[in-house]
Amino acid sequence: MRKPVLLVLAAAICLIAMLLAACSPEQAPNDDNRTDQADSSSMSSEFTWSETSDCTACHGNAAASFDDAACTASLHANQKDDCFSCHDDKDGLAKAHEKVTLDSKKKKATLKKTEIGNDTCIPCHDATALADATASATVLTDKNSLTVNPHALPEHEDHADITCSSCHKIHAPEGPAETAPAVCRNCHHADVYECNTCHVEK
Repeated sequence: MRKPVLLVLAAAICLIAMLLAACSPEQAPNDDNRTDQADSSSMSSEFTWSETSDCTACHGNAAASFDDAACTASLHANQKDDCFSCHDDKDGLAKAHEKVTLDSKKKKATLKKTEIGNDTCIPCHDATALADATASATVLTDKNSLTVNPHALPEHEDHADITCSSCHKIHAPEGPAETAPAVCRNCHHADVYECNTCHVEK
């Protein structure tokens, strides 16, 4: 009688031991495994920009803008596969991508840090013709009703820094009518274009 009780007790102990083993947490990986995983993760996010990089891997929205009729890029569809026909500031692009990884957020910022000079646009968009076409445009009208032709700005040293891309954001749905006034207000913060009305020279 004692023997069957001992067998049942032994079986119960084995069963409990197996259940506890099955429910116990998995053994944590050792430090070597964790280091390997960290190195692997770090390597997967590394990125080195070059002139042969696939820009669309990070700048998908910019690439998609060529198919969006609301974006000026749609009028430049023939340049869809050649980002460098406009983004030709190779040194600026290399510098802007120095700390970029494939996991980086705010990838648009890299393009904002680079220059697109007027020399990029003028071969196709004649400056004189543009000035004539916008002679009656009222998009740049200050609060005193003074209107300035956006393509014939008065000569001033501060205007030298204004380029076509300052007002024309071809990958965005906003047109120059929305962006150009904001460019002027960077300096004409009182929304007055006439000189010496705010900062009077003595």
